[in-house]
Amino acid sequence: MIFQMTLREAIQKFHGDNSLSLTDRKMSDEAQAFFQCHDIAHVVFGCDTSIIGEGQLKIWILFGTTLGFFNHLKGYSQANAFTLFRQYSIFHVLTNISKLVWLIPRTIFRARCMSKKWNWSDYERYMDIPLVKIREEFNIKDI
Repeated sequence: MIFQMTLREAIQKFHGDNSLSLTDRKMSDEAQAFFQCHDIAHVVFGCDTSIIGEGQLKIWILFGTTLGFFNHLKGYSQANAFTLFRQYSIFHVLTNISKLVWLIPRTIFRARCMSKKWNWSDYERYMDIPLVKIREEFNIKDI
């Protein structure tokens, strides 16, 4: 199970499982650092890279991390990552929006129940700690 892995092991697995790697694109160092933190958040909060997982991750990031709304937008803008959302068809978005609408309040609630916010860019000290321990420390619960 992924939560028994250390954060380092889990992020390596995440990168191996997700062929659409943003690190393969030409980006500034700042944009690459943003997406490394974004990928770490995927692993810590247990969100996949589906449209639902990405949508849910946005809520976790806004309410459960120290990043904040405007820095979140800035990070996507710097990497020109808004174009990634064009991979989803209108049909795909519409068929999944009802699931996301249901998940938004539950994710906000879970984020508000965290014992402390995940520090967006201070993850290095957690790299060799099992995810289960990290999730316990921050009181991160699955939805």
